Amino acid sequence: MATLYILEQGTEVGYNGERIEIRRGDSVIGSVPLIKIDDVLIFGNVTLSTPMIKRFLDRGIEVTFLTVHGRYHGRLVGETTAHVALRRAQYRCADDAAWALATAQACVSGKVQNCRTLLQRFARNRVSTDAVIAETIAALTDYRDRVMRTTAISALMGVEGSATARYFRGMRTLLPDTWAFAGRKRRPPPDPVNVLLSLGYTLLTHKMLGAVQAVGFDPYQGFLHQLDYNRPSLALDLIEEFRPLLVDSLVIRCCNDGRVTLDDFAPGTDPQHPMVLSDAGKRRFVTAFEERMRTEATHPDGADGRPGKVTYLRCLDLQARRLARAVQSRTQYVPFTAR
Repeated sequence: MATLYILEQGTEVGYNGERIEIRRGDSVIGSVPLIKIDDVLIFGNVTLSTPMIKRFLDRGIEVTFLTVHGRYHGRLVGETTAHVALRRAQYRCADDAAWALATAQACVSGKVQNCRTLLQRFARNRVSTDAVIAETIAALTDYRDRVMRTTAISALMGVEGSATARYFRGMRTLLPDTWAFAGRKRRPPPDPVNVLLSLGYTLLTHKMLGAVQAVGFDPYQGFLHQLDYNRPSLALDLIEEFRPLLVDSLVIRCCNDGRVTLDDFAPGTDPQHPMVLSDAGKRRFVTAFEERMRTEATHPDGADGRPGKVTYLRCLDLQARRLARAVQSRTQYVPFTAR
């Protein structure tokens, strides 16, 4: 099964028989069998016909709406799963300050560890290891220890923010100087690398949102990320450990191998979008993201509860299930960390 991305502006999505059709006026510009689609991601000004909406709901195909620039707008979702017991346990765990803190620490610890792993992987492929990278790896080891010594979510968020800022200072040495990446800035992203990071994190959140909903969680009740209207806090919790592995590494590769170039970007006219990615660049990046999601990694629960190779997309599902078991049994959540 696959995600259908619709980026063509001014189109209408309808269906004919058992096929989804993307139309502009009287012309069909794209068609795909409905049976092959697991979910749909729509960017910007795209219209869904009423029969198509009903068809998606009947098939349990979720539709996520993003702005043309890739910012989350909303979702079309059918009936929720009947896992009331899991959601009740989730709410009780969220009210247990000690358990919630331990789970939040696990999410952040997994992220910091995978940030170290990413830098180590790329450092091995360099002729000489940059001193900045070596210093960053050592600093992240210290931050990982500090994570486990925090006693409140607010303090944990402070450590996570400091560790992330330090990590991005190391990561920028892995990018060509022409990209002029100075560090992570997201509201709004002012430069090409930050635009790619923001888009990648949005796509990753969409994937994890589907995973936590499939398991039966309430995606809006998190442990690290606190309650905020229309924010899928639990999905944001669980993507933390995957950000460096699936998005940051992809952005580094795309900027180095030419899949996305500076020519794909232009200054925006809207202050909320000072830098804009072209439709062609967006398509190439989305394609690269899907390829990354199909890459295999070793997961401890990969083969019937034993270590085995699975796709990263499957890793997201396995981590959501790990968290479900931890919530139901009040045991420690174990994040996914790469070697």
